[in-house]
Amino acid sequence: MDEQLAIQKLLRSHLLAAQSKNPKFSLRSYSRKVGIHHGALSAIMNGKRNVSKDLAEKITRKLLIDPVSRNEILNLFPEKRKYRTVEEMEKDEAAPKYLEIEASTFKLMAEWEHFAVLSLIKTDDFINDYAWIAGRLGITKYRSQEVVERLLDLGFLEIKKGELVRVQAKIRSSDDTVNLSVRKSHEENLELAKESLHRDSIQERDFTYITMPVDPSKMAQAKEMIRKFQDELSDVLEAGEKKEVYRLAVQFFPLTKLTQQNLSKDNLQ
Repeated sequence: MDEQLAIQKLLRSHLLAAQSKNPKFSLRSYSRKVGIHHGALSAIMNGKRNVSKDLAEKITRKLLIDPVSRNEILNLFPEKRKYRTVEEMEKDEAAPKYLEIEASTFKLMAEWEHFAVLSLIKTDDFINDYAWIAGRLGITKYRSQEVVERLLDLGFLEIKKGELVRVQAKIRSSDDTVNLSVRKSHEENLELAKESLHRDSIQERDFTYITMPVDPSKMAQAKEMIRKFQDELSDVLEAGEKKEVYRLAVQFFPLTKLTQQNLSKDNLQ
């Protein structure tokens, strides 16, 4: 029953992590995030109810678990079929390397430090030193080294004449991994914004919002205008002395319950 213990541990650890950030985060709130009734979720976490492999996969996706960790948990579940084809066995042999690449891509897009390092390299006073990078981003030296090495492995950085150089690499991954990593990134954005709200002065940040009645059919036009604004603002700010790394995160979301649920994959990101 290792698979059941793994799911219980996963659910408990994520609940504790959420409650450490927000002590008021309840089991009911957690159940909404996972997509399971709070009574059933409590029973699963306490070992009073088993989960199927399909439900385990749903849980790992809802919790935005990276591909390698998700695969490790799902592989604990017994196979439904005893015999496999040659093609399936060959695919299984290639899976570890593929999943390693998928996990690296997931972490690249989901964890804020990667794009922060890519932007930090473009600042005027950048120093190619793990300790310096760590100090500028407020992370550990080990973490800065881990991030740089992953960027090198994925081809986003190169070392030329002893210096880190940014390369315009392309992200190659499945749509599923990209979608999950983008959602995870949005979660991190909210946490980073919350930290900035309490840490930085109003002269160093800008938090504004507007509430309005809208025509939902103009959502595509709204997205286009937001992205155009982001590009124009980036051009203005990057034209001067590049001394700091900032992140612009624009949230535009409904406060009323949607009357139309025809959401495309792009809307879900």
